[in-house]
Amino acid sequence: MAYEVVQEEQVRGESIIEWDRSLWSRAYPVAEYAVQRYVLGLLTVEILAKQIIQEWKVTNSERDEPTPALLTRIAQRICSCVLYMAWRSPEGAVREYAFANLRRYLQSSLVQVSSSTPWQRSATTVEDVLNQTLLVLHRMRLSNTHAGPDDPATFLKWVHTILMREAYASLRADERAACLSLDAQPAAFQEQFVSTCYDDPQDYVLQHELRAALRDAILSLRNPRYRQVLFYTYLAEMDERELARRWRVQAQDVYMWRHRALKALQNKPEVLRMLRVWTTGA
Repeated sequence: MAYEVVQEEQVRGESIIEWDRSLWSRAYPVAEYAVQRYVLGLLTVEILAKQIIQEWKVTNSERDEPTPALLTRIAQRICSCVLYMAWRSPEGAVREYAFANLRRYLQSSLVQVSSSTPWQRSATTVEDVLNQTLLVLHRMRLSNTHAGPDDPATFLKWVHTILMREAYASLRADERAACLSLDAQPAAFQEQFVSTCYDDPQDYVLQHELRAALRDAILSLRNPRYRQVLFYTYLAEMDERELARRWRVQAQDVYMWRHRALKALQNKPEVLRMLRVWTTGA
């Protein structure tokens, strides 16, 4: 009887060892990626892998199989806490590591967002958004001793939200500048208003006033894509295929946006009338 008990314990011990090996083989590559992406210089791969396994064991048994997605979420929560503490650290060297990791993480996130949207961002603009986000984080840390999310495990998500807010603000500013600046428009569009082809100066003034009124009406639309498609279609006189190439979308998408934009103006008959006058001259 005693021999059977000892044998059973031995088998169980071997099972636990094998389970630990399996967990380690799964947790280590996750930890390796997470350290490179979030906490380089702040946490080693070995320590993070051990912490991932420990957190996994708290709520799971030997019969459970850890998925890469779940292990990744655990790693992100741990890295969020580490990065949060480094960001709040009174030690300058630690904060430098924190901001270096934040820069790398935010830059990667911004590139992913830019590549998945119709609009294309220049390298300069991406860098501007990145620097502005880091500046906001720096000022928040200095001005508020309690800055940051209530749960340090959500620090990465919190930082990503700030990045998206700054990126959206930059996009809105670019769109407004494009609408207000002749320098940002195609050469043919500039020549249309810079040239002195009007025989009657009064015609030029009327055209200029009509354009200004149309511009203000288009800018009043809340949807940024609707503003863009109406501006470029009517004021810049670009056709759907040209816009599709510019935005790297299908021409059908441009047709759809223009149709919906015009539909959004149905409650503004004076704007529709101005568009009709602009295109037909009558």
